[in-house]
Amino acid sequence: MSARSIAYWSALLLALMAVGAEACQICIPLPERTLADRLLASAAVVLAREDPERPFHYRMTEVLSGTPDDSAIDLFLNSQARRTLAADPDRAMVLAQSGKDGRWSQLGLTRPEYERVVREILSRAERWQPGETDNAERLDWFVPLLGHADPRLHELAYLEIGRAPYVEIRRLARRIPVKTLEAMLVETRYLEWRSLAILMLGESDRQADQARVRDALSRKARLGSSLNLAAWATALLAVDGGDGMRRLQMLYLTDDRRGREELEALIQAVSVYTAAEPVLRDQAAELYRRMLERHPNMAPQLVHDLMAWKRWDFVAPVRQARAGLGDDPLAAYALGLYLRLAGERSDPLPAVPDSDPTPAPQTLEQVSQEETR
Repeated sequence: MSARSIAYWSALLLALMAVGAEACQICIPLPERTLADRLLASAAVVLAREDPERPFHYRMTEVLSGTPDDSAIDLFLNSQARRTLAADPDRAMVLAQSGKDGRWSQLGLTRPEYERVVREILSRAERWQPGETDNAERLDWFVPLLGHADPRLHELAYLEIGRAPYVEIRRLARRIPVKTLEAMLVETRYLEWRSLAILMLGESDRQADQARVRDALSRKARLGSSLNLAAWATALLAVDGGDGMRRLQMLYLTDDRRGREELEALIQAVSVYTAAEPVLRDQAAELYRRMLERHPNMAPQLVHDLMAWKRWDFVAPVRQARAGLGDDPLAAYALGLYLRLAGERSDPLPAVPDSDPTPAPQTLEQVSQEETR
């Protein structure tokens, strides 16, 4: 393996040790670019209506940000939006111009509240940056939009808060009205988005909510379901702490029949929660030890936490797990890196194919050759 490959994979795996501090990774399965990101990243944002001299095309009526030139907007106005604008002279289309190629894109037809949100986001352009996930002021601002009657604004708030670090989600949870949280939990359109509401439910002081978390986790374990399991398991840890950790171990690690997706969800929950509550890392390490005993093939998913926690007392099970790996060079390299950092300097690192290492894997799951869902 070349020096370039060694440096690349070492840096990547070491960076993954701190991934929990960046974003929750439970709420949003893939990175999302929100309306706010698009507004903040645009070279210009305008309101526009149909150009009377060019039917089915736009003409700007107001500049909200930036300095667009005077050239005609090369963007098609579809029939549905055209009818909507024709029926209401107070409405307009929000258009954004890319700073890279100058192209225009549509960001939605206005209603009074939607237009207010757009204007207020743009007014904060000096304090907010595209793609940021840990700006407390920005997160606080979006809380009242959760559950908004305009589904565009509800979804905007969900994506903004759902990609935040778990510690921020916990901070915001108690500001969410029970009615809003309940609606998020039962809305069928957002079944795969339900994780944010589940995590917030775990912060509730109401006994009924805590019982709901415990019952949901027991039901999922009984049915062998992995849908939103990481969120429910994290919520259980938030509700019961160390007792919750022991319950997860009892439900999922007392036999060998659990599926890989369930185990990956369990690891994800433990990793996210212990990043926020380091006091439970010793108990988490014992859960990982039991998992390695029963499911040594899960070792590649475990070692980034073990390295982050500096738990070098797992050398024997990690060595045993590496010996049983098949043809998976990245997983073997992850385990080899753990052993090397644990002090086994004489233990050679496995070879990684000496090819151009770009593009980099995006997540720990890709490094480990599996996706957690």
